[in-house]
Parts: sequence; C-alpha cells; structure tokens
Amino acid sequence: MADGSDVVTEAASRSRRRLASASEMLRGIATEPLTRFVAGGFILFVAATTWQQQTDRRRIVITPAHVAQIENQYALQFGARPDPQTLEDLIRGDVRDEILVRQALSLKLDQDDQIVRRRLVQKMQFLIQDLNAPREPTDAQLQAFYDAHAAHYATPPRVTFSHIYFSSDSGGDAAAVARAAGVLKTLSNANTRAPELGDAFPDLYDFSAYEPEQIHRLFGHTPFAEAVETIPVGRWTGPFKSAYGWHLLYVDSRQTAATPPLSRVRDAVRLDFLQDAQDATNQAAFDKLAREYRVVRADLGPAKARPVGRIAAGSASPPGAGEN
Repeated sequence: MADGSDVVTEAASRSRRRLASASEMLRGIATEPLTRFVAGGFILFVAATTWQQQTDRRRIVITPAHVAQIENQYALQFGARPDPQTLEDLIRGDVRDEILVRQALSLKLDQDDQIVRRRLVQKMQFLIQDLNAPREPTDAQLQAFYDAHAAHYATPPRVTFSHIYFSSDSGGDAAAVARAAGVLKTLSNANTRAPELGDAFPDLYDFSAYEPEQIHRLFGHTPFAEAVETIPVGRWTGPFKSAYGWHLLYVDSRQTAATPPLSRVRDAVRLDFLQDAQDATNQAAFDKLAREYRVVRADLGPAKARPVGRIAAGSASPPGAGEN
C-alpha cells in the first residue's frame, strides 16, 4: 500500500500536468491568426475612440446657425444687427469662451460647484416648463377657478380717518390724556380735522382708504388701531393710546370687504389659473422623472433606500394654489 507521501506526490504531478496543458492551449489560442486579428482590432478601436474624443474636444465648428444665434442675441440687446467687424469680434469672443468651457470641463471644474449646480437645476426647470405649457382656460374653467379662490380676490375693508396727536414726552400719559380730553370738549363733529389743536406728529394726520394691515403696521396692535375699525363714523372720539402716544380720532368713512365680480379681476384670475396649471404639469413631469431615482439616506445610520416621493418641482406657487 502506498504511503501518504506517494499520494501527495501523485496529486502534485497531476496539477502540474493540467497547468502545463492549459498553458499550452492558451499559447495555441494566442498564436492563432484570428485571435491576433481580434486583439489588434480591439486595440485599434480603443485608440481610435480615444483619439476621436480628444480630437472632437479640440475641434470647434462655427455653423451658420450658431452665427445667426450670435447675431440675434446682439440685435435683441442693441436693437440692430452687428456690422461685419463687430460680428467677427463676437465670433472670436464666442470661440474664446468655448475653449475655456471645454478646458474647464476636461479639468472637471464643473463638479462640486454650487453655482453650476443651481444653473443646471434652473435650466431643467425651464425645460420641463417649456415642454408642458398650459392651454388657455375656457370661460367655465376660469369661473370654477375663481369660485374656488374667491377669497383671494376680495378687497379688504378700508377706513378714511383723521386724528389729533398728544405726546406723552412732557408730563407723561396723565397729562397727555387730560389735554386730549380738554380739546375733545371743544371739538365740533362738523370739523373733520384739527391737527393744530394737538402736538406735532411724525407721520400723516389724514389717512384715506387705509386697510387694517396698513393701520397696524403704522400704529401697532394698539387701542387706537382697534378704535379706527370700531368707533362710530362722523364723530370725534377718544383719547386712544397708540405706540406714539394719545390721539383723538375722527372716522370719516368705512368700506366693508367686498368680493368683486369675475369680470373686474378676469386678467388676474387668468394669470393665476395658468400659473396653477403650469405648476401642476411641472409637478407631474417631475414626479415621472423622480420615479426613476432612489435616495439613500446614509446620514440616518444604516443606509436605507427610499423613493424620492413628492418633492416640489421647483416653481413658485400662485396665489391660492393648494387651497382647493
């Protein structure tokens, strides 16, 4: 019976014979004319492709269409087409820019550049918008849109009023209130303004058709601002405190909030409708594109793939969008 060493020796011998046989077969394949032809063709293909890419990158072709584009851009800016020498200078400048752009791209200077990234995002948004321009709305569509967003087109309440100002700087609030009360006793409701009976005010004395937001912005959310909206019309009342001091107040007229008919705000409604439709088509186009991508949130710990989901396509929402 053969011992263990003979078995090992025999196995090693078989391995060497198989290796030699494989090597001999590979040498045979390598020396075949067809193999050499295929290998040579592949090398030539790679070399030709590389040379073509390098050549194309360094070959700038100025086409008639591109020259026409340069001429049109000049005409839009200056109102007239360029003369021959100016056109030649423009073409040279365009070639210079193209050389710099191509060299920058070859150096990958466009990567990790936030300005370039924002510009590409903007161009994609413009492209999506250009491909999905909304149609003009029908009368029925405009009416339906207006009915759904009527509150947006409503005019707010407005107040026309005058006041007499009493400063608290000299003597404090008590003295200012006392002076205001004394003047109030002398006022006739037929006199709709009398600023000279009080102190100098740093802003207007008379306010015409002011909205609540304007009043609050000027006088703050104070008893005076509230009184402008609530006291009887055609009568001097007060004193009321504001962020400035104390006031006597005369409200000449009030206009209640009103919803105008569609005919009066048709142009604004049309623009809002088109913007709303544009946003909807932009979002649909983006959603279709986003379905091809996955987001990996490696920052949350173990990498988790999730759909992009409903991410805004990037356009601004029109007034009333999302309310229906």
